[in-house]
Parts: sequence; structure tokens; C-alpha cells
Amino acid sequence: MPRERLIIGTFGDISTRKSPAGRYLARTRYRDWDGHARLVQASGVTAKAADRALKAKLADRDLFQPADTTLTPDSLFSDLVTYWLEDIDLEDRISRTTRNLYERNMRTLVSPAFDNLALREIGVARCDKFIKQLAKISYSRAKQARVVLRLALELAVRHEVLPSNPMEHVSRLYREPHIPNALMAPEVNVTRAAIAQWESAADHTSGPKPDGQLGAIIEVMLGTSARIGEVLAIRRRDLDITSPVPSIRIACTIVSRKGE
Repeated sequence: MPRERLIIGTFGDISTRKSPAGRYLARTRYRDWDGHARLVQASGVTAKAADRALKAKLADRDLFQPADTTLTPDSLFSDLVTYWLEDIDLEDRISRTTRNLYERNMRTLVSPAFDNLALREIGVARCDKFIKQLAKISYSRAKQARVVLRLALELAVRHEVLPSNPMEHVSRLYREPHIPNALMAPEVNVTRAAIAQWESAADHTSGPKPDGQLGAIIEVMLGTSARIGEVLAIRRRDLDITSPVPSIRIACTIVSRKGE
């Protein structure tokens, strides 16, 4: 009768023999996620030790295998980062600015702590501790790191490299209450005076020479609460100075892209 096929994730009978070197070898066939049964073996100083070593090896053999066989649970996190960025470029769903921001946050905030870890070594406790330690330094950095780390590990789950995403169980971030800093009228007037002095100076030995725009830019920022990139992107058609109440339409911003 034909031998019964193993269920995926299970192994057959274990055979043990003594090698010429005096150590014992235990071996069996294990059916991997792709359906192929492969020979797995381990050695030990005694038959029982070899048997235990083999079973430990089988227990550690993850059922979840990636669609791309170059990435496995034993791959380094740095390999996942490369894989993740390539996947983002392949999907081409987010803007180039967001993509570059993701890469910057990953390289500067997350990679230094995770690059030398195998994917199977990254668990909830490690991720939770990392985010909390980063939050002590900066809430904003912790929030940015949390986003990219979750996205990268989520890709590993979708491609069956990891069984679950540890970031789904990390505790929430809590921001300490803070009072926003705002310029008072005397400080605004000091800023205006400094700009006027800089623009009217005859000699500029260092720094950019004034072009007469900075004062106007500051006044528009004060009057609209718009950010610098939004103010610099205002076009003629965004202005309405004929209405009883003049207005500015904030519809654009300046984008600086890496390498462009």
C-alpha cells in the first residue's frame, strides 16, 4: 500500500543510528508549508539526546513560509526592510514624499534597534519595550517608528513569513498634556524689527542676501496660521482681494523630494 501522506507541519517516524564518529544521528521527514516532505536531522552524544535535538529543531521549524523564498523567519530584519521598501515601490500607491518619509523613519528610528535580529526573534515584548523607550525621548518619534514597524511586520504576515504581527498587541501611546507655545505681541514685533533690519542692511557678509519677501511671508503666516510650505505655494488664483473680506485659499504646499 502507498505510504500515507503527511499533514503539512507534521513529521513521520524518527530513526536513530550511530555515526562512525561516535555521535548519534536522528532523522525524519517533515512536510513543509509548500507541500514538500524534506529530510530533517539532528545529532547528539546519545540516542535520546539526538532525538530531543531533532524534536526541538522540528518544533522551531515554522509552518509559515514566504511566497518569496528569499525571506524566511530566520532572515534578518534588515532583509525585511529591503523587501518592504521594494514592495512599496512595486505597489506605487503612496506619494514619493510619504515613501521617502517611511524610509527615513525606518532607517533612523527602527533599524538601529532591530537590524541584527532574526524575524522570529521579534515579539510583542521587544516591540512594546522599544516603543515605550522611544516615547520617553519623543512622543513624535515613537509614533513614527510605530507606524513603519507595524507596516513592515504586517507585510511579513501577509507573505506568510510570520504567523502574526506583534505590533498589533503593543500598548497604546499616550501623549502628556502640554500647553502650545505661541508668540505674544511683543515677540512678534521683535521678529518684525529683526527682519526689517536684516532686509535694510547695506552689507551682508554671510548668509543669503534679502530679496524683500521674508517680511511679507511672515505677515501672511501670522494672518493665516498657514505653514511655511503652504505660504510659499500660494498662487495668484488663490487670492481674492476684491471681496468685502479679502481671503487666501490654502490649496498647495511645497514638496522637496530626495534626489530631485
